Amino acid sequence: MDEVPAVWTIPPGADRQEVEDVVARLAERLGIRPPEFRGDMVLLPPDYPRVARALNQVEPDWEENELLIPPVA
Repeated sequence: MDEVPAVWTIPPGADRQEVEDVVARLAERLGIRPPEFRGDMVLLPPDYPRVARALNQVEPDWEENELLIPPVA
């Protein structure tokens, strides 16, 4: 990822293994290297619409299941 990444937050109580699995599938879908995790954060590409669309494809219930919190503008 050559661009400045966007910081997505892993909410308290989220299943870390499930989040890591979703992020791995997301990276594959986006064609990027596995994103970096930093504590309760994951660094993803800054193109929110593209990332959100890909997330909806790999994990349609990601918002309802509170797996990741998008960056705040």
